[in-house]
Amino acid sequence: MNDKSRELVERYLKFCSGLSETTLVNYKSTMKIFLNYYDDSLSFENLTIEDIIEFFEVYEASRNTKIYRIRSLNRFYEWANKHKYITGNPVRSFLNTLKPDKKERDYLTQKQSDDLLRSIIDVNFYIFTMFFIKTGVRVSEFQNILLDDVDFNEQTIFIRGGKGRKDRFVFFDLDMGINLKRWLRERDILKPKAPNLFLNRRGKAIGKSSITHYINYLNDVYGKKVNKRITPHILRHTFATTCVDKGMDLRTLQDILGHEDIKTTSIFFIRIKRV
Repeated sequence: MNDKSRELVERYLKFCSGLSETTLVNYKSTMKIFLNYYDDSLSFENLTIEDIIEFFEVYEASRNTKIYRIRSLNRFYEWANKHKYITGNPVRSFLNTLKPDKKERDYLTQKQSDDLLRSIIDVNFYIFTMFFIKTGVRVSEFQNILLDDVDFNEQTIFIRGGKGRKDRFVFFDLDMGINLKRWLRERDILKPKAPNLFLNRRGKAIGKSSITHYINYLNDVYGKKVNKRITPHILRHTFATTCVDKGMDLRTLQDILGHEDIKTTSIFFIRIKRV
């Protein structure tokens, strides 16, 4: 696409800079795909619905991934329309016709969760994994929790600036509390250089490379045993599924998970009905 379109994307990404690092990375990736997909003679001002349909039909990715990309492009157009950089939106009407493929949320059973924890020798990674399984936080939220956000008396953790910039509380049980205090002793040994609750082995806030190393470790020690790739997001699904199995109601689970749309939460309840 032309230089004017590239400059507009830069302006849009600066506008979005207050969003979470993960969201911003996804937005950058999506906009780069569209900038490089279309010819230099095209711009966001003269893209047509036919151009968007062509992308959907030709671009090599899963149906759900392509829908995700088009949704992100729609957000860009809504921003550009609102701030009067562009008039019109060739994405919106086509997007309304797209329905993602439904798929089951992948998760670990209670036995698999227990087996996973037993497989982890690394003390830090053991506590990290238990934390994901017992709180259901997103990986970006895990990275951003501060030491002062933990209340051992109330057994709560304040999650600031979750998805959609929404704050909320999550809860932990006695077992998690014991292991969090164990982690605090490990944390002191690292000579903390950041106020975050969870730190890497250099005492700094956990970054993308540390998360990648952690995920690789989980899959080395256990992933192959269950024939699935273990990630913090699967552990989040595991938490949600466990809550439903124990009888938690839909609204409460929605609040704990930080879902904006209750339909997202209801997927876990649909699975229980099928069982």
